[in-house]
Amino acid sequence: MKKILSIVIAFFAFMTINISYAVTTTTTTTTTVDVTSIQKRLNNIAYVLVKNNGLPSGISIKVIDNKEANAYSTINKEIYVYTGLLQYATTDEELAAVIAHEMGHIINGHCAKQTIVNSVISSVLGSVTADTTAKAVGVAATEQLSESKMSRKDEFEADLTAVDLLVAAKYNPLSLISVLNKITGNYIDLVSSHPSGEKRLMNAYDYMAYNYPSAIKNGYSTESYNNAMKIINLNLEERKLSTRLTKKYQKTQEKLKKEKIKRAKKMLKSSNGWDNSFMVLQMLSSDNTSSK
Repeated sequence: MKKILSIVIAFFAFMTINISYAVTTTTTTTTTVDVTSIQKRLNNIAYVLVKNNGLPSGISIKVIDNKEANAYSTINKEIYVYTGLLQYATTDEELAAVIAHEMGHIINGHCAKQTIVNSVISSVLGSVTADTTAKAVGVAATEQLSESKMSRKDEFEADLTAVDLLVAAKYNPLSLISVLNKITGNYIDLVSSHPSGEKRLMNAYDYMAYNYPSAIKNGYSTESYNNAMKIINLNLEERKLSTRLTKKYQKTQEKLKKEKIKRAKKMLKSSNGWDNSFMVLQMLSSDNTSSK
């Protein structure tokens, strides 16, 4: 019981930080942005995605007047979009790609999972006594690598879910390639919480080519997409010359196609495994509070 309580305490500590961040960012404002117009535009795009995919209602879009190019989703099924992102996602299709990616995080329960896992890690680290400096460093490094690996997997999965959402909503899924090429950097993949730009491009493109080949044939007319294709084509040429890489591609895509069915079922539900676990933690916390 003590372990459960420690997890719950750490969980609500994280929640407080997360909510505080969402509030404080709204104070950064400029006088040249029409937030109301942007809000309406994003709501219309989100409506098309929700309606055409048969998603449950409850996902809401929040616009933050901030020059940073950023968007994120929360455990409360809220998607926050910074106005600075519009300098990169300039068309409705590219904005749809951004929103669909964040919906992917919600559908797959990534927000709830990150919250729960962070709580567990915080609880475990709080009970560790570091006898030496080396041991303390080792514990911290293990935590960072564990979170980074999980976050990278979540980004890949959210991108693939975004592709499915875009196709069903009649948006060109290649808009995701275009906007990803604009906003992803060349991260050091070992320690970054996001995979490198090239890996994300190939992850999304390969999935599209395997599941939606007609979309690839249609192409996408932006400079960013054309530049991304230069990188993608180099990888495709390398794969053609390698039997090992070709077999790996086929095996990966066959596996992802099976997982696609599971994701489709998640889309039709209001909750998933991680969301259910999150609700259990809330209930435990509520019962503990009422018993005091």
